[in-house]
Amino acid sequence: MDKKDFINAVNGLGALTVAEERITQYFMKHYTMLPFAKIDELCKQIGVGKATLGRFLQHLGFSGFLEFKKHVADELAQTLTTPVERYEVTQHTDNESILTKHYDEVMFNMTKTFASISDDDFERAIRYMQNPKGKLYVMGSASSEALANYFFLLARYLRKDVVWLKADISTLPHQLADVTEDDTLFAISYHRFSTITIRLVKWFHQFGGRIIFVTDQPVNPFVAYCDIQFAVESGSEGFFNNRSSGFALIEAFIKGLSRQKEKNNRFNRIESVFDEFSVF
Repeated sequence: MDKKDFINAVNGLGALTVAEERITQYFMKHYTMLPFAKIDELCKQIGVGKATLGRFLQHLGFSGFLEFKKHVADELAQTLTTPVERYEVTQHTDNESILTKHYDEVMFNMTKTFASISDDDFERAIRYMQNPKGKLYVMGSASSEALANYFFLLARYLRKDVVWLKADISTLPHQLADVTEDDTLFAISYHRFSTITIRLVKWFHQFGGRIIFVTDQPVNPFVAYCDIQFAVESGSEGFFNNRSSGFALIEAFIKGLSRQKEKNNRFNRIESVFDEFSVF
């Protein structure tokens, strides 16, 4: 079932209840991510009960959410586009400059992202990152690796025991051997998702560590395991999705971490090491 088929099926139901309208709007907005969703977390994000969602899908002709997911996944497997295909589809013939378009795109993504972030979630994430009893593990795969590495390098100025996790399955077990419930994992993953990152998040969750996750897809394979999830906008008419709002959020985390009391001593020590190695 593709998105058009879904819309047609919903239209065939006639008048919708408030809950059904909410489900429909959410599904339409996040259709490509539904195959990754777990029903408990999905219902929480939509704000409806599992029974309500089940009845709605039965009205559409499915036995339940699992059957619906399978139909969506089968269709998406045939229709997912590459960055080149997406770029060709979204080209326009107007005379607006690339620079102006990009500026508008960045500002739209930034505004929408920061409007959706809860101050309470942000402050809680900072507290987890600052926890002096545990380590702060950092990981990002593919294009997310650059964002994660930027955060890692600056976080090292602000607290001790910041651990960089390389997305290499042969070395991860050695790096994770000492994880405790006092530790925090900060993971970044944009669509498409890395199976290594998924396995890492699940493992960290099993051992009781805190998990802070940044992604551009609110419905994803990680959502059931995260303590806090930040969904950032990444819309773009170019070859690749836009990472600007994710980068801005990372810089906000660094600002929050800079309230760490020990930062001055660490700054001075790192600066002295730079001087020692003639790095300037």
